[in-house]
Amino acid sequence: MLPASAENYAGDFLTNGVGGRALGLGGAYVSIADDATAAYWNPAGIAGIPDNYQLCLMHAARRSGLGAFNYIGGTTQILSRLNLGLSWLRAGVDDIPIYPLVPAFDPNITPEARRNLAKNRPRESDFIPAGYLNDSENAYILTLATRWVVSQSWWDNFGRDSQPPEFMLGVNTKLITQRLNGGDLDTYNYGSWGYGFDAGFLVRLPDFNALFALENFGSLAFGVNLQDISKTTLTWNTLSAPKESIPANWNIGVAYTNTHLFNREMIVSYQWQQRYGGQMHIGIEYRISEPLALRVGYRDNRVTSGIGIEVSQFRLDYALLLGDLISTHFLSLLWHF
Repeated sequence: MLPASAENYAGDFLTNGVGGRALGLGGAYVSIADDATAAYWNPAGIAGIPDNYQLCLMHAARRSGLGAFNYIGGTTQILSRLNLGLSWLRAGVDDIPIYPLVPAFDPNITPEARRNLAKNRPRESDFIPAGYLNDSENAYILTLATRWVVSQSWWDNFGRDSQPPEFMLGVNTKLITQRLNGGDLDTYNYGSWGYGFDAGFLVRLPDFNALFALENFGSLAFGVNLQDISKTTLTWNTLSAPKESIPANWNIGVAYTNTHLFNREMIVSYQWQQRYGGQMHIGIEYRISEPLALRVGYRDNRVTSGIGIEVSQFRLDYALLLGDLISTHFLSLLWHF
């Protein structure tokens, strides 16, 4: 692999995103990050989860059926001000046919040589694969986050009937592995691994009553996620042991929430991602009823949409990312208890 490609696309599967809700919002989630998927979008966010436990499962498939992306993540509180998150992401393409190198496919053979010599013409056996290759990329993430809230008595000095702001900080430690498995064809069996770190910060201002004497105006949240701050390096287990570096990436965003618009909740979120020359993410969620939410988003020149349904302790989220050639469907289930 050329160094330029490694610098730009190493660990690219980690940029897909997780969770049907976040993806329906175009990935503009760094400043929302209020469920188990926060471990990916902004590790600080798991500190604000009120449930004892949360578990999220997600599966994504392209319309063509080529490749799959799966995720499982969970959070819990281990100390009074310390929350723990564990996540696993896997992207893979299975059963890629491997064809032997035969003269019939040699581009250096001229049309005359192919026409005059039978050995240079394709045979039926040339179209039988010698085996199949499975490509698997995995990330295992450990998240720790803490939360600090301004005391209500001190905040009341700025004005009554106002909720104090909260500050959250979180870090990720992650192990990344890549594996190419060709079965009995040892030439195609190799892999790489590396580890990296992320750090996130999240501030939530529940209302504007105290600072600006604005009631029923809504709330704001600001989020920052610094990914691969150690410039994660993946080392391959081949004889030359080449290395690939995942470049550092930062995400910054703001989210506005209003619960008084037509007596329903609406969230508008914006996020900027530095990687790949800069990408803009925008998302809007409108809760049309207590269990039902509609979402639309914009991500890297692509339109996203989604829907969420909450029943008891479960939330089912679906998202669709439209592409020029292939669209991707995301389905996730969140269980909180």
